[in-house]
Amino acid sequence: MPPMKCTVVTPERTALEQEATFVVVPLFDGELGIAPGHTPLIGRLGYGELRVTRPDGGKDRHYVDGGFVQVVEETVTILTGR
Repeated sequence: MPPMKCTVVTPERTALEQEATFVVVPLFDGELGIAPGHTPLIGRLGYGELRVTRPDGGKDRHYVDGGFVQVVEETVTILTGR
């Protein structure tokens, strides 16, 4: 499957915009794994580690301080305070 687009937006700027083959977000009640073709959803984020697997197999880790996640088609958008 083709990769997804993962975007992280804070009040100040777009903090991250990259392609991903898998994204793990910290929800307020656990973790959620998102792969290409995932059903659309909106979820409330908790505090913790956002893990993004790149198409080359590398992994990036970022801290998320609450907010919301939206999955629409092949786009994962994360709105967070920092």
